[in-house]
Amino acid sequence: MKKVIPIVIILVFITGCATTFKERRKTSGPMAALAMLKLQEGDVQGAILELKKAKEVNPKDPEVYYGLALVYQMTDELDKALKCCNKTIAYGNKLGFEHPGMASEAYNLKGVILFKQGNNKDAINAFKRALKDELYFTPEYALRNLADVYISLGEFDKAKKSLEMALEHNSHYAPAWEAMSRLFVSQGEYGSAINALRHAILEFPGYTEAHWGLAGLYLKTGRRADGIRHLQEVVRLDKEGPFGSLALKKLMDLGVSPE
Repeated sequence: MKKVIPIVIILVFITGCATTFKERRKTSGPMAALAMLKLQEGDVQGAILELKKAKEVNPKDPEVYYGLALVYQMTDELDKALKCCNKTIAYGNKLGFEHPGMASEAYNLKGVILFKQGNNKDAINAFKRALKDELYFTPEYALRNLADVYISLGEFDKAKKSLEMALEHNSHYAPAWEAMSRLFVSQGEYGSAINALRHAILEFPGYTEAHWGLAGLYLKTGRRADGIRHLQEVVRLDKEGPFGSLALKKLMDLGVSPE
């Protein structure tokens, strides 16, 4: 009997912990979802408050740490963001099929942050780790980000392969078309770059960066009217933002009204 009792106690302890996480998740899950909604609305402080409350309720909820990683990335607290990515990866499997591919999403975000810090080697490794999970539903994100690193390194063949894989998985993913255009520009293939950006805008008509890139290419290749049209669209889409300001200045340099 003395040998059996400790085993029973251990089993009860393990079962109790598992139940505790599931019960806590019923509260922390909606809090994390609300925080993500607040982030989408631009309410960063509101998102932080929700995430911190969720963390107190359930300190092992990976979605909470992923949300915090996004917040810290937005506020340029990149070391904190990386720590939260690592927490997300560590606890990712706790959600099982409720949120498959959770760890891969965190690896992708980790790669973005590492690339932002200039740590290209570790960024590449993070994106590749993201792609190892077959349950990761959006591998095109990591593939496109991986291509960005390769483009920055001048490894154009690898970049093209990554983008082709991204578009093979999801041909409607506009950011991959935009990245493909930058790849073509780096190789002097302006016609192909224009076609890639037209694809991007076809998939996402409000894609400001694509309109800006297309305007520049049209002006560069002598298609002034088309270039002006896309500059005006940039101003309309991003009137108070950085691209809108750049487009407005360019239109003024060309002696053209923004409207």
